[in-house]
Amino acid sequence: MANGALPQTLKSITATKISELSKQRALFDQRKTEILAVANAAPDLRTHAQALLDGISRLKGYPKDSLDKNDLDLDADSSDEESEDTLTSRGVGRLQPEDHTNIRRFLLQSRHDPSVSQAALQDRITQLEKELRYLEIKHEHGAFYSKLVTEWLSELDGSITSTADETKCNDSDPSFENVGRAEMHEQRATWESLVFTAATHVNEDTIRSYLNDLFTQTKLSQQALKDLRASIQSFGTELSSKGEWLDVDELQWVSRALLKTDLLGDEKTAILKEFMRNNEVAQEVADVLNMRIASLDSWAWTENSDGIPVEMRRQLNGKYRVFMDEDLLDALLLQYIGTKWAVKLRKVFETFLHSNAWKVLHEDIPEDHKDMRRYFLGREANSNSGKINEIRKKTYTDEYFMSQLPTSTAEGAREYDDTGSKQKNALDTKHSLLHLLITESILHKHQRGDFTAIRSDFEWFGPSMPHATILTVLKFFGVSDLWIKFFLVFLEAPLKFPQDGAEGSVRTRKRGLPMSHTLGDCFGESVLFCMDYAVNQATDGAFLYRLHDDFWFWGAENTCVKAWQAMERFTQVMGLKFNAEKTGTVQMGLGDGPTESALPTGGIRWGFLVLDAQQERFIIDQAQVDQHIEELARQLLSCKSVFAWVQAWNSYFGRFFTNNFAKPAICFGRDHIDMAISTLSRIERTLFNKPSDNKTPSDQINGVTDYLRTVIAGRFDIHDLPDGFFYYPIELGGLGLLNPFIRLLAMRENIKQTPRKLLRKASLRDEKEYEAAKEKFKKDGADVSGQFWSEWGGKSKSFMSLEDYTRYPETFSLSLVDVYTQLTEVPSEMSVARTWSFEREQNSLDQSSSVGCISPFWGTMTPYWQWVAELYHEGMVRTYGSLAAVNREFMPLGVLKTLQEGKFRWQG
Repeated sequence: MANGALPQTLKSITATKISELSKQRALFDQRKTEILAVANAAPDLRTHAQALLDGISRLKGYPKDSLDKNDLDLDADSSDEESEDTLTSRGVGRLQPEDHTNIRRFLLQSRHDPSVSQAALQDRITQLEKELRYLEIKHEHGAFYSKLVTEWLSELDGSITSTADETKCNDSDPSFENVGRAEMHEQRATWESLVFTAATHVNEDTIRSYLNDLFTQTKLSQQALKDLRASIQSFGTELSSKGEWLDVDELQWVSRALLKTDLLGDEKTAILKEFMRNNEVAQEVADVLNMRIASLDSWAWTENSDGIPVEMRRQLNGKYRVFMDEDLLDALLLQYIGTKWAVKLRKVFETFLHSNAWKVLHEDIPEDHKDMRRYFLGREANSNSGKINEIRKKTYTDEYFMSQLPTSTAEGAREYDDTGSKQKNALDTKHSLLHLLITESILHKHQRGDFTAIRSDFEWFGPSMPHATILTVLKFFGVSDLWIKFFLVFLEAPLKFPQDGAEGSVRTRKRGLPMSHTLGDCFGESVLFCMDYAVNQATDGAFLYRLHDDFWFWGAENTCVKAWQAMERFTQVMGLKFNAEKTGTVQMGLGDGPTESALPTGGIRWGFLVLDAQQERFIIDQAQVDQHIEELARQLLSCKSVFAWVQAWNSYFGRFFTNNFAKPAICFGRDHIDMAISTLSRIERTLFNKPSDNKTPSDQINGVTDYLRTVIAGRFDIHDLPDGFFYYPIELGGLGLLNPFIRLLAMRENIKQTPRKLLRKASLRDEKEYEAAKEKFKKDGADVSGQFWSEWGGKSKSFMSLEDYTRYPETFSLSLVDVYTQLTEVPSEMSVARTWSFEREQNSLDQSSSVGCISPFWGTMTPYWQWVAELYHEGMVRTYGSLAAVNREFMPLGVLKTLQEGKFRWQG
């Protein structure tokens, strides 16, 4: 979250709440002193206990006791109204209402029954004194928590300085250049050399000739192209006509889509949200946008003598992306038009995919083999076949084909690196691709003994894309001159880096796609669709798995050669260039390295993973991890507040590392999880477990919780915090620190068989089915129609061999289909068992304010939170008397949630 008015406003709100809490704390301390004074002056243990019970009951708002009263007073004194002394919520503390009632009964009994001993009374006093202390701790923790939030707000508004002199997590250089690192300046120089220079190595006639040759090879492809063009031309006309203009309802989805793009800064985001809340203002905005749509032929970027500001933002992978900060109305107009075009283009390209022009992958099975199967296995022997290829086609269509374009306007813009909580977000799809690759390698090697995979992407794809390439492809697909002119104005935006000051010049974009613009996604996908189709045609239906400009191909070596040659031809014609760092080939079962010079050299990498040909699996590149350990240390050192530190830790250690190790899958096996766990453990040891000459073993920092304990003790003089405080959610007064070990361990338990064992079981099932079919044939004979009788009637009636029965398993083996599906699955997380001790504490949680992390309802909690809740609950209860460290009303929870919603901006 950027510095500005919002942190100041939230800081003011927090200060007001802290002031009120201070008053409550002072009143509580007064009441506590009074209660203890009365109790300590009591003449006996029973009266001592009674005084404590009465005082605590009033503090907690429980009904006044009626057990010691005369019958005539019952109606008057048994009111359910809360005491005026109430300073905490009902149910808070270790003792629940039934505990209070029982203690009163026992104390009444002790007046008359000598069997209630002095020791029993002392136990009740100890119990009540602990309860009073727990209530005091709630107030203390609330004050501490408010200080943590205030510290975070002070960091955001710039009113606190660096904490580099405090406990460090390693010896990283504390000098951190906020103005930008060397790599930022290097990447900016490369970006500018591309974006502000028109491509000179692109020939529009050559592109048109290439596309004509590609899309008009057969009458079927000619018809499919004709239909595609007609649909696009009709859409373009409708979109620029009055009948397609947007209204207030449409402006809502446009705004939501724009907010997902990460294009807007905090100020424009706030303005846009205000637009969405006010229908009258929204109508005015819609009217302005409609006027601009009506004059598309003369549209231009909102005039600004300083140009459109551009900003470089660092990603965790070390790359910088350049974002435009255009006028909000321009952004809304472009989001509307971009989303409309995106949905249409995805639809027409999917229609083309399902047309007869697109080749379909299938096993080449001779007709006499099919006849033989019908003769021995029955008329239906070849029906319901080809299941694996059907699964491949569905997976390709649903997850990888045109994956950057939304399926509907309601879906809105696809996020480039979405790591949210949708059913299958962009990151899940990337991980699924790795699962698919390993699964295919296992099957291919099992059946054919070898496997080849290619991976590549384009160098500086977004910034280097020639505008001539984009416009020529769009014209070829039937986009009208009106829209071509509009798209060119959109592409040729006037840009300026604000940090260059008055001396910086406004320069016009001459190449490349604007980052985070849906129209840019439309252009990129339109061009890359041509490569998808070229590979399909060259390989007789094989799939080029592509996410944006990151593409993968695998299978037999000769098929990979054909695919790569098609990609090379496309790249040359379109004026693009392969990224040498991300281009490579891995071959399994054929010795070391590719045997064909036509295949690209280099290895295959993704995230922190390297595909190892000898081990035939992905392994973690530990040297690359080391570089990011240093970067994580620098980022953590730049954090000036505990909550900012936790936010950085969760993003980097809790998510970034594990995401780049890839999500576990059955095809990866347990070894992959063990490798990820071991690496995470090494990262934490490297960061925190550095020995120091001036520290005793007991003073050493052993991991993240020890480090945060040391920081908090130094800044706030708070000691003896339980482990649960660091990992429990903020709703219960915790820091919400993520523990990635838990999810990996929970998944590990659900991987029970190796891929090799699954394949062996499939082979055994096939053999069992073969024997059953053989017995059936011996008993019943052939079941064929007359047309096969003449061919097979004079032949030997001995049943087909096992080799013939299992010859085309991808088409005929249902057992192999099951294995294929199993191997790609992500193991579910195992839940821990709920213990009776946790169940008791869980039942005392406030049911009305449950948020699902650690809630009163075990079944609504995810396996991760069940694990965290059970692991740490004893320490929380021992320290705070319950699972909650603080009453919800004692925390500035709304402020904290608002801060957490802000996106973390990495330093440098």
